Amino acid sequence: MESKSEAVPQDKKPIPLAQDQPIEQAKVSVQDEQSKSPTEDKPPAKTKATPKSNNRFPPQAFAAAKRLVLSDELWQRPRVHGITIDGPTSRDLDDAIWIEPTDSGAVFSIHIADVSELIEIDSSLDQVAIERTTTRYFSKGNAPMLPRPLSEDKLSLLECQKRPTLTIQVTLDAKAQIMDMEIFESWLTSQKRFTYAEASQPDAHPAFQKTLEMAHQWALHLYRNRLTSGAIGATQTAQGQWLTEEGSLVQGERHRSHILIQEFMILANRAVAQWLAAQDIPALYRNHTARAIAPDRETMNQTLLTLGSNAAIRQRLYSWMNRAEYGPALIGHFALNLPAYCHFTSPIRRLADLINHRIVKAVLKQEEVPYTVPDLEQLGQHIAQVRREDEKETSEYFKAVHQKVYQDQLQTPEELGRLSSKEFTRLVKYAAENQDFERLHSELVSRLESEKLTVQDLYLLMFQGSDSELQQQVIQHLTHHVQDAASVISVASSQEKDWEEFEYIEVGDSTPFTVWLEVKQSGESLTTVHPAVHSRKQYARHQACLLWLEAYLGSSLFHPKERVQPPVPEPQLSSKSSSSSKVSLSKAIHAALVKPLSGGQNFVGMLMDVCQRLRWENPEYEMDSSDDWFICKCELYILGERIEGSGGSEEEKNWLRVWLLKRYWNKCGSWHRSIGVSGFRE
Repeated sequence: MESKSEAVPQDKKPIPLAQDQPIEQAKVSVQDEQSKSPTEDKPPAKTKATPKSNNRFPPQAFAAAKRLVLSDELWQRPRVHGITIDGPTSRDLDDAIWIEPTDSGAVFSIHIADVSELIEIDSSLDQVAIERTTTRYFSKGNAPMLPRPLSEDKLSLLECQKRPTLTIQVTLDAKAQIMDMEIFESWLTSQKRFTYAEASQPDAHPAFQKTLEMAHQWALHLYRNRLTSGAIGATQTAQGQWLTEEGSLVQGERHRSHILIQEFMILANRAVAQWLAAQDIPALYRNHTARAIAPDRETMNQTLLTLGSNAAIRQRLYSWMNRAEYGPALIGHFALNLPAYCHFTSPIRRLADLINHRIVKAVLKQEEVPYTVPDLEQLGQHIAQVRREDEKETSEYFKAVHQKVYQDQLQTPEELGRLSSKEFTRLVKYAAENQDFERLHSELVSRLESEKLTVQDLYLLMFQGSDSELQQQVIQHLTHHVQDAASVISVASSQEKDWEEFEYIEVGDSTPFTVWLEVKQSGESLTTVHPAVHSRKQYARHQACLLWLEAYLGSSLFHPKERVQPPVPEPQLSSKSSSSSKVSLSKAIHAALVKPLSGGQNFVGMLMDVCQRLRWENPEYEMDSSDDWFICKCELYILGERIEGSGGSEEEKNWLRVWLLKRYWNKCGSWHRSIGVSGFRE
């Protein structure tokens, strides 16, 4: 088989990337079986009844699409090899992949449909692409950015059909670090069209088994490198949920080959962005930043690891992340932890990719770049504006539909108890928007007493409701579930328009911990007079949130200057009280350790429950990887003593389940038995 390097014309010199910058990353994150990538970069799915589901193109553009032909000159380019992996119903196939081994690593080839070869700037087809900006996917079908004769035929990388492409060829060493990279015009005849499910079973396809197995292996290596680098985007949470490249939760079924495509495309997008940046070429970079109130990256990863539900993860990520934007200024991509990133791999269905293709091709041909910096700024703003308008229209449409549903639900109060938590939260939100809690009062009280209200429900009652009696009941609930008070504050920080930031003001770095919560609203900082004081810092923080909420309801928040510093206690325990405390602690530890896993709970959740019950500091985790294993280390301080455990698994999603109890409890067990507790379960 002809190698990629041999297929490159001799007059095309490889353009190397900066060797001090790793390149283990880059594509529109994950992709479902309906279409390519349900990521932050694609507008929300809508039903075919939504306002913008009109697929009609102007007659001039449609006629131009039908007239376009692939000239014979295109086949004078170097020929490349590749296969496609997409959802079973996908027809707009943008990308193909190939991989070949080397003595010290592998050569990755990502072939992207050469859309810019046929779509000329300022043509009728260019105008409709600018107008639409992206392909929109519905529950049934789609509204393509380009007419179907192009998007699903002449430009799509169909099996056994000759198509013009742009190839990004990256050479990696044994540690999946980049050694060389080049971009060149090419042509491809896709050798096989795989679905995600099919590509996830290499042994079912003998002709491509070695290629697929090698691609899976290297994709996993790239993914591990990204985890080690601290990336948040396009990773899997401890609960098994996947995130998009910008840190939002992914919906839909995931196959093993989704990771393969994800990592190949992230690598390609990353490589092109760095190639452009190294030459100081303006392009539509994909920039992503964290909000001012977001913690540092390590704290983010620690928090995501310990959050218990998808709703909590979604809310926390939303409160931390800004929306990604396109622009010529190079800012970097926070969620992917990359200094340079762009979109290049989907030019059939995304305007930004098409524009970047034109820029790259101009550079390759040593021609003038077809866009000025002001042009790119305007295009980036236009893409963002079209998306905002589309989201607004979609939101208004579904809001009208949902209001009808909610009105019907409120008319049948006897049915409210049958609603799921998600359905009921939507109803509570509707009631908050319309100040109509009265008809929900009985069900709210019932769910609050049975502890079935979500954190979002509690937030809405506290900040959007006006029922003081119900609000006091929420405070009583939070008194017994003080960790939820911090979650309510987190939700408020992302949903209250006048909230700018919040922070914990802590005095001292040893027990007992003294903590105030300080919230900045409309430029003014508000806090409580008295702090929360506790021997455990995390509990003190949670308690500070509860005190703040109580003061908020009582209109007794003050400027930080009015804080009252409590006296520093100096407890002196007698030997008798110390002995009694030791016995109580022993009983508590025993009860916590023998508690079985609850439904759906993993060992991360179990350890968090133990820490909550015993009022210990939260554990800290450190993730690493080797060639064949995911490795995790856990560290916990108990009464001043450092307890550490580590372990690993071949499957990333199972690493904690494999080692946590076995390693952690074994180490903890000797300490546990030393204070006189019998019946320890290993």
